[in-house]
Amino acid sequence: METIETIFESQSNYDSKSILNRFDKNIDRAILDKIESGVTLETLNQLNKQGVPVLKYKTQITIHGKFPELSNNYIFGYKNLFQNKNLSIGVKYNAIDEEKRQRIAKRLKNLGFHYCRNSQGTKFDIMEIINKDNFEQVKQGFLLLKSKIDLSLFYGSCHIWVGEAWGCKYLCFDLYINAIYEANIEPFLNKIGATIELYNIEQAKKEAEEAEYKRKYEEERKEAEAKREASKASKEDQLRILEQYPRIEKTNEPGKYILRQYDYDNNLVFKVVYIYNIKGKQKPRWNKTEFITVQEAISYKPQQNYSDNIYSSKLTGYRIN
Repeated sequence: METIETIFESQSNYDSKSILNRFDKNIDRAILDKIESGVTLETLNQLNKQGVPVLKYKTQITIHGKFPELSNNYIFGYKNLFQNKNLSIGVKYNAIDEEKRQRIAKRLKNLGFHYCRNSQGTKFDIMEIINKDNFEQVKQGFLLLKSKIDLSLFYGSCHIWVGEAWGCKYLCFDLYINAIYEANIEPFLNKIGATIELYNIEQAKKEAEEAEYKRKYEEERKEAEAKREASKASKEDQLRILEQYPRIEKTNEPGKYILRQYDYDNNLVFKVVYIYNIKGKQKPRWNKTEFITVQEAISYKPQQNYSDNIYSSKLTGYRIN
């Protein structure tokens, strides 16, 4: 999407870039193994307390020290781990605190946020189609939401911008939570309005809707089944006539076949499938016609049509000729 205008952007305070390796000591393999399996901000903070410099940049975290050679670059499905020439390790935020973001996503969904994760990173976003009539209202709503975000509680950023794509203009709210301490999750969610109470209310609504959907589905299924049974019972004499013909299973041989089926209104119908070969063609063609009575289906004389398609499947039905 093309950015037309940036309305607001703010980000956490990050460390200054350091080209030099600030820790001229070998790092134990066990620490690297832990990093390669995916880490939390708490784990990195513990390394820092042990004297290993951990610098938090805008796009990644760099862990200083002389690490052994990486055995795995991929964490959570993407290439998120890199070894620099000075043997320090770069970890993309995509590989840090992912389990926390998944939990946060469930709560922010109730505010309209969608969680996106790919090889480029992670993002919570809201997009609204705008025009001259609703722009100011949507903008004020986004600015109010922005005012509830405490950037001191996590490493990341917040952006509100106008974009254009597919002939429409959008107001976009992007929230990047790169890393967050466990202790800050609830304060962050409560301030933005994604409280546990709201989550429980929305979950209860969802469960009630699902229960109602299942109830209606089961009711409709039973009604359809009863109607099918009634239709079948009313045509028992026709079914006995049909059963006088040989029943062929899984065939694509040329011929006229009758299949017992139910229409959209759960009435038993008799479908004639006509399979035939065309001289010079390897694959057979076919067409179909439905009838209410078996007598009509049996007496029907199918014809070849120029619009008939290749028959690439196999059917099970009663062969008439």
